[in-house]
Amino acid sequence: MEHQLYVYHDRSHLSTLPTKIKHELSKHSLLFDKDNSVMFCGMVVDDGAAHVFFPRNTTVSKDDNKLLVSKASQLLQAIYRYSLISNSTKTANDEGSELVGDSQLGLIIELLSDYQRNGLYTHKYAVNVKNIGKPDWNKTISKSIAFMSARGPVYFDFYGKKQNYNQDNEITLIHASVLSFLFERFGWLISDTSTSLTKLRTVGKSHLSKKNQISLIKNEMNNIYSDHDIRLLSNLKRYISSEIGRDSSVEVMGIRSFHVMWEHMLSKVLDNVIEVNNLLPTPAYKILNRDGRVVIINAKRNGQRTDIVVKRPEHEDYCVIDAKYYGAHSIESVPKWGDLVKQFFYVTALKTIVPVHAVVNNAFIFPGNNRGPIKSIHMCEQSDGTLIDDVYPPITCYYICPHDVISTYLKSQKLKNQPYWY
Repeated sequence: MEHQLYVYHDRSHLSTLPTKIKHELSKHSLLFDKDNSVMFCGMVVDDGAAHVFFPRNTTVSKDDNKLLVSKASQLLQAIYRYSLISNSTKTANDEGSELVGDSQLGLIIELLSDYQRNGLYTHKYAVNVKNIGKPDWNKTISKSIAFMSARGPVYFDFYGKKQNYNQDNEITLIHASVLSFLFERFGWLISDTSTSLTKLRTVGKSHLSKKNQISLIKNEMNNIYSDHDIRLLSNLKRYISSEIGRDSSVEVMGIRSFHVMWEHMLSKVLDNVIEVNNLLPTPAYKILNRDGRVVIINAKRNGQRTDIVVKRPEHEDYCVIDAKYYGAHSIESVPKWGDLVKQFFYVTALKTIVPVHAVVNNAFIFPGNNRGPIKSIHMCEQSDGTLIDDVYPPITCYYICPHDVISTYLKSQKLKNQPYWY
């Protein structure tokens, strides 16, 4: 089954969006009113179609649908992977990443992936058997007549239990029903859906109400001990519960502030990243206490936090890199003074903890192709335009394709052909 995919970008103008999609994004506060644009990466699924919002400056070819689906799938899987980290650790960012529908996205991906690995749920039950399988010696001793021999008692009959498996039950039908629906809407996230849908439709569907399905799943969970089966049934129960009382069939899943995720992914895919935030100087305040004495209080929580610092192996060459999620295609869409001040100051701060002879460079990374228009940023004299690089270290600008970052991030690898930062 080929899924209909519509492509947009984060920061797309609202005039390019269908009215219904615009309305759904507005309900989730995913519109940037100042510029009449979208502030969202992810997908909106409605009426058999997926509206996918790629990161800004991403090159997307609509000619190859298979490649397009693959790129869209990677984006959503990367958002899901990031959500697991974001939800388990506190991101040091004032705005936060503002994930939307990440719990449901994770649930859907996990249910689909589990089916690919393990198939449909199988009801397991034990039956009493005689002279088959592994003996149950307590039962055998109590029920069989023993014949004595030189080596001890001999039992001509032994009793035990045999594990049987059955997919002809209501829980399997419930599982198949949920999966059929998910593969129709979201199967493209992980695979070609046609084969899976064909198999599932031969199984049939459950005709119980959602509340009765949940009740049956709860009863089944009382009789199972496998960690996998417990997790699967728990996920099924969660998904069915989430569908009860829904007033819309539209699903919105993604991230509002992609710049936080952009920074996180780059920190994972760049080579030779080092941690320095716990070494940088922190603010100290001289405060008059109640005794009339001036005391110095170190405010670590107000300290500096660089995005990324890389160090050339076996050399004292460093680069302070700031992951900037800007358009960076003209002077109107570049980082402003506040961003520049922080970057200049980070270099000054880093120089306090590295050897005197160390070389410390400055860099911004923007999303885009490798030949973006902004090459570097400098400070200059207002009188004659002379660059004063000796006072303000210039900031070299690089562009890296979001697709490359996302696919490398999902593989837990390092980017190939990285810029030479030093």
